[in-house]
Amino acid sequence: MPAVQRAADLASLGGQRSYLRCTRWRLYFVIAAAVAGVLTGSIDGGGRKALIVASLVFFLLALATEIFLLSTRPEETWYHGRAVAESAKTLAWKFAVCADPFPRTMSRADAERMLNQQLSDIVAESPILADYSSTGTEQVSTKMKDLRDATLETRKSAYTEGRVDDQRVWYSKNARRNEKRSLLWRCILLALEVLGAVSALLMLVDTTSIDFGSALAAGVAAGGAWIEVKQFDNLASAYALTATELALVRSAAQPVDDEGPWSAYVNSAEQAISREHTMWLARRVRTRIVRRETT
Repeated sequence: MPAVQRAADLASLGGQRSYLRCTRWRLYFVIAAAVAGVLTGSIDGGGRKALIVASLVFFLLALATEIFLLSTRPEETWYHGRAVAESAKTLAWKFAVCADPFPRTMSRADAERMLNQQLSDIVAESPILADYSSTGTEQVSTKMKDLRDATLETRKSAYTEGRVDDQRVWYSKNARRNEKRSLLWRCILLALEVLGAVSALLMLVDTTSIDFGSALAAGVAAGGAWIEVKQFDNLASAYALTATELALVRSAAQPVDDEGPWSAYVNSAEQAISREHTMWLARRVRTRIVRRETT
């Protein structure tokens, strides 16, 4: 892959790790503050003051984490870095297998100039500032050049296996994984809600004076926020649909035996792949906007 693609991928992964780690810790701090607040009602003296201080500290830590997220915005690097990486990957495959706008009839020198120009345009249009030279300056690798010079059959085999099949397997696997995680988190929230109802019942019959329901409610809210951040249900259905579409795309490659239809096939396959990336970015940005409006 071009150096721009590798650098954008690294930047996106770094932004993702930072955003998810900070979001996770912010939710932990809020839950800890709620638990400390609940326990203050059952302890007197110095212990009660210590719990109040602990609750205050946890709320301040959650606030500091939120301020860090708002100031650094690692989710921007995650989302838009991914967009740059996927766009660059699409261009690299089109160049390597001689699909429009890099047809077989175009000289390699002209194709390389066009590839570099389009990569420059992608970087220039990106709303984030990242070091796209962190992985080097080579945009056209030797493998890309060798594949471009290969026969149609070789390019066809490399593309269907290295691109279409690779993406189909990835989407299928991640669709199942997100479906399982969605079920797991729904069960966790259900368990917390049941515990909250039991806690309220125990207080109703004067079995306990500690309102665990408040802490459990904070846990349910935090779990719901995490599900919203990860978008398990949306990703499971979207990934399953894309995997199915790519399976159909894969079968359509068999009768292609000429450069013209081959170029059309590759562009059609890349549209199927990029469509999910575009929708993924739209879902993430929309969720972020809604979250900001609600806060």
